[in-house]
Amino acid sequence: MKKKHIGFIIILIAIILTGLVQGSKMKEDKYIDTIIKTQGGSCYLEDGTCLHNDRNYVPFIVGWITSGTLLILGLYLLFFDKAQQQIEKQNLEISNALKEARQQNNEKDKFEAFISSFNKDEQSVLRAIHDQEGIQQSTLRYKTGMSKTSLSLLLKALEDREIISKSQDGKTNKVFLRKKF
Repeated sequence: MKKKHIGFIIILIAIILTGLVQGSKMKEDKYIDTIIKTQGGSCYLEDGTCLHNDRNYVPFIVGWITSGTLLILGLYLLFFDKAQQQIEKQNLEISNALKEARQQNNEKDKFEAFISSFNKDEQSVLRAIHDQEGIQQSTLRYKTGMSKTSLSLLLKALEDREIISKSQDGKTNKVFLRKKF
């Protein structure tokens, strides 16, 4: 059950308890008034005790304090307690982060499975292209540590196998993976 529902129920219990305590006090007051009327208008009994002083107020005080405490607790749960909302918000953020991490791991696993059938140089080139989509061929040469000729031949072979595509960019080429991961 949500805290707002619990707060509303506690407020209702506090109102009912207040009504019971007040009703009990009114009943006792009415009883004292009846005795005063039968005694001839005085609240003193024949033995000299006053009906108002002989009265026990402890149950009423305890009842009022209890109902007041319940009312404050109910109002707090109903209006002021934000802990549940913060927990729900944090759970949603964690859930989204886990989904994103799982998706990234799946994409990474798919890519690793894809390049596992290539030789070491091809894997190095494909990883660099994957890390920086649209990488310039000259930058790719420095990242892989391959010679210009070796890289050109390897890129030509990958392009012929329709694994990568190149586009002219000034004096160099930009290299892209055809399959998206």
